[in-house]
Amino acid sequence: METSLFQAAAQGLLNIMQLKVFLAMLVGVGIGTFTAVAPQGIGMPLVYAMLLPVVIRWEPMTGIAILIGASSVSAICAAYLPILFGIPGGSGSQATVLDGYPMGKQGEARRALGASFMAGGMGCLIGTLTLLVAIPAARPLIYLMGSPELFVVMLWGLSMVAVLAGRQPIKGLIAAAFGLLLATIGQQAQSGIMRFVFDQPYLLDGIPISIIALALFGIPSALDLALTKLGVEQQPAPLKGSLFDGVKDTLREWWLVVRCSFVGIWVGIVPGLGSQVVDWLAYGHAAQSCKGARETFGKGDVRGVIAPESANDAKDGGDLITTLLLGFPQGVVTALFIVALLAWGFLPGPEMVKKNADVIFSIVWIQGIAGITGTLVGFVLSAQLAKLAEVRYSFMVPMILSFVLLGAFGANRDPVDLLVVVSFGILGYFMKRFGYPRPALILGLVLGDLMEKYLYRSMMSYGFTWLLRPAVIVLLILTAVSLVFTLRGRLERKTEAESPVGGAMLRAEDDR
Repeated sequence: METSLFQAAAQGLLNIMQLKVFLAMLVGVGIGTFTAVAPQGIGMPLVYAMLLPVVIRWEPMTGIAILIGASSVSAICAAYLPILFGIPGGSGSQATVLDGYPMGKQGEARRALGASFMAGGMGCLIGTLTLLVAIPAARPLIYLMGSPELFVVMLWGLSMVAVLAGRQPIKGLIAAAFGLLLATIGQQAQSGIMRFVFDQPYLLDGIPISIIALALFGIPSALDLALTKLGVEQQPAPLKGSLFDGVKDTLREWWLVVRCSFVGIWVGIVPGLGSQVVDWLAYGHAAQSCKGARETFGKGDVRGVIAPESANDAKDGGDLITTLLLGFPQGVVTALFIVALLAWGFLPGPEMVKKNADVIFSIVWIQGIAGITGTLVGFVLSAQLAKLAEVRYSFMVPMILSFVLLGAFGANRDPVDLLVVVSFGILGYFMKRFGYPRPALILGLVLGDLMEKYLYRSMMSYGFTWLLRPAVIVLLILTAVSLVFTLRGRLERKTEAESPVGGAMLRAEDDR
């Protein structure tokens, strides 16, 4: 590692050694913990959407601390619902149900929770360390990437995410294309040309992404809760056993934790995979590689909890590798994080590596510290957190709507924002109802400006000859091959929907 990177790492640690930054991280840990445990479908995309209009007005490091603090622990405590109620938690904790709930019914709920906390904490640290190592390792390659290569990388990732966003790939592509179209509203940054403004001053800078995200994820969630009255009605599994038995199980299976953590990191790095498959890939790996798994998996084997939980938490490290070093988001959460970074004046990708390496290292430090803190919170407050899983929808609906409307108006104090948030909220509800993936729209919206910027720079610097650059040709081939294989894989996986695992995976993909 170069001396400058050592200095950046030290400066990154100093950046977070402020009381307000540390307190913001703790608040984020609390928010992420509540999000993981609450059963009403509150996901991290909604949390980021509600926080974004507020935190972009804060000092950058304070805002980063609360956002990363929340996302880094959201998976660590996500095992409560699968283990105690047999209900899938977040989209990365679906597979935990298969062995976690049988353990709960057998009087080993605490053991399963202890294993999930320990595996999640270890996975988070492995993902964070991988991110730390990736910075100096990828730096020489990042310096070789220009605007043409970055444009094609984003095109590759956008096409993959759009296709994987739903059971019908064409709907994902339509949603992503609509997001790209929305990104063209306003003044074009390089040329100054006005597009789709219609003489409305509100549209000069485009529609705020934070308002659109808040509407697409906030209002549909509240409407779903109000209409379906979703909640946990059944009695939870008894909270018996010992947390430390689960810790010992995890330490005994440390090699499984390492293997599954790298499965999660790989899923985080590869464009388009995401949290909807990470736990199933790790569970499948454990079922094939662990001794005696055929006889015990699905019946209360603690290894069936350790594998998906470690992969799910390590995935965040892989997500941040792609997000921070290449500037490409791997999902809605990282897309909204990029929006926040842009609002604070940072451009994720090679430019941030060159000019703001200390900020990247600050994110690494916060990710690691928050992961450790979240693990300790899970151990210390296990009984109290279990009570949060019984929070009723009648409390959550007004709270979500209040945050959405206050967040929308408070962003710019413009009444038009309220009209926009209601309009896009209705759009988001119908998109969810008819199977058009909202994450693909958000990714298209976020990537639209960045892709246009890199394309403009490529054309100004090279003309059409940028298409002949060797790296561009290789990336375009990878994009085409990945798209073809992904589409074929989607068709094959539809035939697996009748199996318990296959059907659950498809249901997980629709969990938006």
